[in-house]
Amino acid sequence: MNFSENRMFQDAENLYSGKNYEKAILLYSEILKVNPSNEKARMLAILTEMVMNKESGGEALYDYYYILLSENIPNAEGIIQNILDSIENKQLEFDDLSPENIQQQLMYADGISYSEFKEVAVKEKGFKKAFQDITFTTKVIITSKRDLIDFLNHLIKYGFYSSAINYLDNALSTFPNDKSLQFLANKLGIESSK
Repeated sequence: MNFSENRMFQDAENLYSGKNYEKAILLYSEILKVNPSNEKARMLAILTEMVMNKESGGEALYDYYYILLSENIPNAEGIIQNILDSIENKQLEFDDLSPENIQQQLMYADGISYSEFKEVAVKEKGFKKAFQDITFTTKVIITSKRDLIDFLNHLIKYGFYSSAINYLDNALSTFPNDKSLQFLANKLGIESSK
């Protein structure tokens, strides 16, 4: 990877962080024009488009991809592609369900409470692994401010910044003057609207 490509990746990441997804995708496209076999640019363009379109799991997949890259995991693109394929296959299976089966699936699709998540998944696997495992299949339902703060702190601690920002943005829109949430917003470098 040459210097200008590295610079373009950095610029695109900054645009993504500023929620300027269209321009980030354009930069990834420019990289792909010069180097069509650049899997990193291809994957980041796909994931950024998912986030831009507010597709379920997009931000978490983006974060997870960067975690894989930062840990030098071989074939990070293949891992993410397998997850994307799995999500697509599950969607196709869901589309084939009868109305009765859909209703039954929806009853179980509500997710798990944060306390259940902590009790079962975290004790067995640790927060990071547990969150990675359930991010694309199960919703974590948070019912108290204390659980929300704990959850946000864990997301930040383990590098799931986009997911943390998303949860925090939603919480700040409901509780704009909450000191704990404002502290976390400052920690993540986002501005809370008062």
